[in-house]
Amino acid sequence: MPKLLDHSQREVEVAEAAWRVLRRDGVTKLSVRNVAAEAGLATGSLRRAFPTQDALLAFSLELVARRARARIEALPQASGVREGVEVRLFELIPLDDERRAEMDAYFTIGAMASTRPALAPSYRITYDGLREGCRRMLSALEAEGLVRSGLDLDLEAQHLHALVDGIALHLVQPGESAERSKAIIRTHLDRLE
Repeated sequence: MPKLLDHSQREVEVAEAAWRVLRRDGVTKLSVRNVAAEAGLATGSLRRAFPTQDALLAFSLELVARRARARIEALPQASGVREGVEVRLFELIPLDDERRAEMDAYFTIGAMASTRPALAPSYRITYDGLREGCRRMLSALEAEGLVRSGLDLDLEAQHLHALVDGIALHLVQPGESAERSKAIIRTHLDRLE
């Protein structure tokens, strides 16, 4: 009897293989052949799941968002809204190797999306999801009186989104301090009060 394959798990493993190739060898080596080899699959098997390189890259980008959402949803209840916002923001920055791999994929594939229309929808969904998450966190702070009155929360969400992306971009580089990055986020939230 043939072995039953869990196709969703296989797709995740292939996307993770793509992240490894991307981090180790760079974007120029991100080919279906190299990703298949990294995943231990025949190229034909990979092509059944992802008929094009863009399909593989789009899924790889969607997996970044899915994982971030899952980490945030799995967080225990915080003692207060401010603490809850902080720990959620910390889940969006690459404080460990897993999140560094995700951020490498997010930034690299995101940059590719500007010239590869097939990637643009996945990137836009991920980007907009992060912006909306920032907006929801600020709304929660506002509801608790932890944001100065009169602030434009849409503008502040853009600012927070840019801050998170900037910190993430710095943290994918060796030598950046995780604790310093957390302090920057805390200081930003303090300045909203």
